[in-house]
Amino acid sequence: MILGIFTLLLSFWWVGEKTLISYTALGRWFALFAFAGNLLSYKGAGLRLGMERLEWFLFNLLAVGPVIFSAALWVNMLVHGPEQLQLVQVGHYGLNVKRYWLERGELPLGIPLVKGSIPPPLVADQKNNVLGTAKGCLGYVVITRWEGAGSEKAEPVEGMHPFWR
Repeated sequence: MILGIFTLLLSFWWVGEKTLISYTALGRWFALFAFAGNLLSYKGAGLRLGMERLEWFLFNLLAVGPVIFSAALWVNMLVHGPEQLQLVQVGHYGLNVKRYWLERGELPLGIPLVKGSIPPPLVADQKNNVLGTAKGCLGYVVITRWEGAGSEKAEPVEGMHPFWR
């Protein structure tokens, strides 16, 4: 159960921050996975494992639910469609993409980057970052990149993930 709790915390703060989904929706998905295991018959599963009813309930709430929820978040982030890149002006104080999306309901405006095209000229006194987004296999958009515009990795990746072929 401790492993389930730590897995949940790590996934919620690491992957949940890179997935464009509201925190209330994340909480609803967790509630679904945490209580779904309790729909299995206690006599058919919990009693066979030698658990009492409370133990069975807490095992599903603190172990099975968090692990399945975390696995779903990780799969959505790691198995995604084609990446779309754009050059975003960050400004002087920086920009948190997830917070911006939660407050405004949209991604920050940027200039799309396309493979083979000439990148737009950068203004020297403004900070620009490359924002990469892709639709995950479970339907939620994930942030695949958020790095400085001068990075060598700021070019679009050719081809698609094998899942989408």
